[in-house]
Amino acid sequence: MGPGMPPPKRGGGGAVIAAILGGGLVVILLIGLVVYVATAGGGKSPEEKLSAAARNLASAGAVTLDGTFGSAGTLRGELNVTKGGRAMGSVTWNGSRVTLLSADGKLFVKAGKPYWEREISGGSPFYLKSGDQWGRMDHDELDIDFKSHLAPAALATKVRAARTSSVKPLETRWKGRKALKFSSFASTVYITDEDDAELLRYEATTPRVRVDVTPKDSASSVISDMRTSMGELKDSFNASAQPRVVDWKKGNCNSSSGCTVEAKINPPYDVDPPVTIDVRFRLTAGSITGRDLGNCTTTITIRSSSAEWASCRVTSSAWTRWARDSGGTFYKHADYKVIGATSEEIQSLQSGLDSE
Repeated sequence: MGPGMPPPKRGGGGAVIAAILGGGLVVILLIGLVVYVATAGGGKSPEEKLSAAARNLASAGAVTLDGTFGSAGTLRGELNVTKGGRAMGSVTWNGSRVTLLSADGKLFVKAGKPYWEREISGGSPFYLKSGDQWGRMDHDELDIDFKSHLAPAALATKVRAARTSSVKPLETRWKGRKALKFSSFASTVYITDEDDAELLRYEATTPRVRVDVTPKDSASSVISDMRTSMGELKDSFNASAQPRVVDWKKGNCNSSSGCTVEAKINPPYDVDPPVTIDVRFRLTAGSITGRDLGNCTTTITIRSSSAEWASCRVTSSAWTRWARDSGGTFYKHADYKVIGATSEEIQSLQSGLDSE
């Protein structure tokens, strides 16, 4: 019997096993790399990211909007809009820096004397002061309904609507952040390019807006500021309301000690009663633009659409001197301050914030 066969060499088998294990390691590493890249790039589709951005908006307590608003007398600046559609912020309007407050169908502006002298017909009303003052304006001065178009829920609806666009979203950047841009004929929406997306910017043609958007989880500070500003409205005036005299009562001005002026005042047609009006009567000598003979102020509240009488007595050294020295023809004038918000309206505005 010949010699036995030598045992097989173990080196070759070990090399094969090592190669197999090594190959397995490479495969595992490659799979891990693919998974990592896919996750880092965001696993959701653009439409799913839109839905995420809409959900985040719908749950926001408020949004901060920074840009331009409206086509008529464009606003530029930053406004906070609550989920209830109340808006407030510092903006530039018609070339002047003002604070705007829009709530429950009412529009107020806080601005300095130069602004109000331009806005109110008839020059410089007697009630204007040197500092900033709140004035009420026609809500039609703005062509934007904040609740319908720019409140968090309204923006969420517009973001969802971007899914119907036939134009594919564009990968881009907005202010340093990766973004997806969705465009249609009526609007443009920018959202962050991430799974839990947020709205970055909203642009629309009707109403015309171009704004950067920052959702706020809590609106507590915004509501606190609004409540404080609403309390200041007790000293406001109505810049749009124009009462007028329908009848002057004759007589009661035959003494050098003074002149009692009485007139029947029609309420402004665009203000619901009751309306409170400060009436200032002035007297001038000889002509409408003649020498000032003094003034007096009284307050009336008109509780219906019918005219009410207002009366006060002018007692001044100018009147006394004129009556004693020459007398003659004099002219009566009436100026008005229509109260911008009654105590009941202010209470209603502040109570409305409780629903936010």
